[in-house]
Amino acid sequence: MARKSEVEKLRSLAQLDVDAVGAYDAAIARVKEPLVRERLNEFRVDHVRHVQDLNAFILRFGGEAVDLRPDLKGAAMRGLTAMSSLMGTEAALVAMLGNEEFSNRAYELALSFDWSPEVRTLIEKNRRDEERHILWIKEAVRKRPWVAEGAEVQA
Repeated sequence: MARKSEVEKLRSLAQLDVDAVGAYDAAIARVKEPLVRERLNEFRVDHVRHVQDLNAFILRFGGEAVDLRPDLKGAAMRGLTAMSSLMGTEAALVAMLGNEEFSNRAYELALSFDWSPEVRTLIEKNRRDEERHILWIKEAVRKRPWVAEGAEVQA
């Protein structure tokens, strides 16, 4: 893969993770249940790490690092997540589920490209994080663990 094309693809993935950070910020700011907030914050940290790790390759390959600022799509994701989160924890998680489905598809598509072994290893690692995020969110929406802990249910 030509370096320029590789850098563009890595920047696209990094921007996707930046946008995910913004969506997590919006959900975390509105979710009151400690269990859910804690897990969402862990996932947010994963996305920040993805940006940092992808930026390391982008810089090594002569590209410009991606800033932790959402683009237009990211601003829209954050806004929709914030609006949904006003309706309670379950709505916040459903919004995050949609965001994580998008991230999972993007990382799955990225694995179809011809990467150097070290870049492929990073993308596979990030993809496993994305799978873990979506599995937890799906399970949380299904089981509503914050209700079992006696947390106040918000419709």
